[in-house]
Amino acid sequence: MDNIIKYIRNKIKKSIDVAIVTGSGLADIYNILTDTLIIDYKNIPEYYQTTVKGHDGKFVFGKFKGKNILIAVGRFHYYEGFTIDEVGLPIKVINSLGCKKLILTNSAGCLNTNWNLGDIMIVNGHYDFTFRYNSDNPKLEKGNKFYNQDLINLSLSINKNLKLGNYGWVLGPSYETKAEIQDMKSNGVNSVGMSTVPEVMMASSLKMETLVLSLMSNYAVGLTDDTLNHDIVLSNSIKYNKNFKSLIISILNHI
Repeated sequence: MDNIIKYIRNKIKKSIDVAIVTGSGLADIYNILTDTLIIDYKNIPEYYQTTVKGHDGKFVFGKFKGKNILIAVGRFHYYEGFTIDEVGLPIKVINSLGCKKLILTNSAGCLNTNWNLGDIMIVNGHYDFTFRYNSDNPKLEKGNKFYNQDLINLSLSINKNLKLGNYGWVLGPSYETKAEIQDMKSNGVNSVGMSTVPEVMMASSLKMETLVLSLMSNYAVGLTDDTLNHDIVLSNSIKYNKNFKSLIISILNHI
């Protein structure tokens, strides 16, 4: 960890006001930055490498409206063979660089057929359907400890069309079965995905102020007749990311 921080600190001399972690198909948010500095994960000593399509594997540091922003383009997933602690490495790094405000984004499966693809959900609670944090029935984890209420309120004040709901973390990389989706729905899950929760848990342990935004990139298995695979999720995420990008810009303007 010391070598990682030392390497990045030698590149980034300024403080970081806000950090963003991008989900599948959402990487081009870094184009809003000026005076950019790119640090490829592969060049950071002892750092891990991304293996999933749509997760490039680089930090992009730059300015936006007078704020110093660090964007992690590409995240790690438990199903890639990392431990839960290793999945949280980017969050550890961001915190060690002195940043306390964190925006996590993801592309997720929508469990609410009354919502539209392209809708954005603010996560204010999560369930662990991987059973990695506990072996019992998943319980709802929510509250300011995990999801910063001030950042949630700010986002809702910017866009009143945002959804608010619970995220279900699943193991992956295969998609869920119809029975699993129905089980999640009965537990109050609104969107489902294979990431984010380990990062939320890490950020919580480090007392970071965290906002999580989920782009509804597809309907979950069994809710429609649509075919589902990673390429479709990526394609839809790119298709709908204009509104997502606008929301991020507005939030950064007001933080």
